[in-house]
Formats: sequence, structure tokens, C-alpha cells
Amino acid sequence: MKKILITAFFLFLTAFSGTSQANHWILDPDHSEVRFEIQHIFSTISGRFSDFKGELEFNPENLGTSRFDFSVAVKSINTLNNKRDTHLRSKDFFDAGNFPVMTFTSSGITHLKDNLYALEGKMKIKDVTKPLKIQFFYYGPKQHPFDDKSMVAGFSTSFVLNRLDYHVGNGKFLSLGVVGDAVRVEISLEGLRKK
Repeated sequence: MKKILITAFFLFLTAFSGTSQANHWILDPDHSEVRFEIQHIFSTISGRFSDFKGELEFNPENLGTSRFDFSVAVKSINTLNNKRDTHLRSKDFFDAGNFPVMTFTSSGITHLKDNLYALEGKMKIKDVTKPLKIQFFYYGPKQHPFDDKSMVAGFSTSFVLNRLDYHVGNGKFLSLGVVGDAVRVEISLEGLRKK
């Protein structure tokens, strides 16, 4: 009887360990993007942040241990215009010298329907931290086409932030009708894990 209990306990630990390990996805920065769009008078200006990191823990069968923690280096902003990028890094907007990193820390994930999920957490930009709830799509997982020892999964989201809520600007350029306050953010991620 004792031997049976020990065997059962060992199998339980093995199964639990496998489930936990399957949650961890390594962010593939070469195939992931953080993009944004904002209104400038009558045109839409787009850009991206090229330097970002993410901790991806996701298992649709175990949302209680799933989480997304994300950080973005402000200085990596790129709108394909050096003068504009320098201005965006300045104290008029992001003040990258004093606030070099934006972060998102998750607090919970719930399943909505099909491959759509809700993610709750806190967004910190400059000196402001605010609760944020967004929706995201989960794709996969499937075997990586070029690596039969790895699995790949995808995550994508699109949401709108008011930049003034995070002190990214003081409203001067908004009142002049030059730069809008609503920023559309699009994030597309690929995560990898070994089988």
C-alpha cells in the first residue's frame, strides 16, 4: 500500500511539473512587434518600440498561474523621423531620461470565448500607474515549422490609451490641434517553448 501511495504521489508531481513547465513561453523578439498610431492634424502617424521584454506564462487550462509582464524601453521609439523621435523622448512627451521604461504587470486572465481572453493588470508610464483591462487573442500552439523540438504560440491585442492620462504631454499640442490624445496600441507576439 505504501509503495502504491509513493508511486501515485510521484506521478502527481510529474504531471504537475509538466503542466507548470508548459506555461512558460520565451518571447521571440524577432517576430514580435509593439506598434502605435496617433493623429497629427489630418494624418495618422505610426511608429513602434524596438526594445521590449516580456515574461509570458500562459496555459488556457490553467489561467490561475498564467500571466504577462511586459517592459518597453522608451528610447527605442521609432517613427522613421529622427527629429520627431528626439522630440518624443524629450520632456515635452515621454521624458525618457527620467522615465526610461514603461511596464505592464498582469493581475489576472479570464477566458471570454473561443480564443479570446481578457487581461487585467497595471500600466506604468512615466510617474503614473493605472489599472488596465484589455482583450487579446491566443493562437496555437503548434509545432514550429523549422524546429521539431519547439512549439510556437501567438498573442495579439489592440487597445487605446489616452496619453494625457499618463502625463505624456501636457495638452499643449492637443489644444493647438496638432497631436491627438488617443493612442492606438497594437501588440503582436510570438512565444516559443521546448516540447
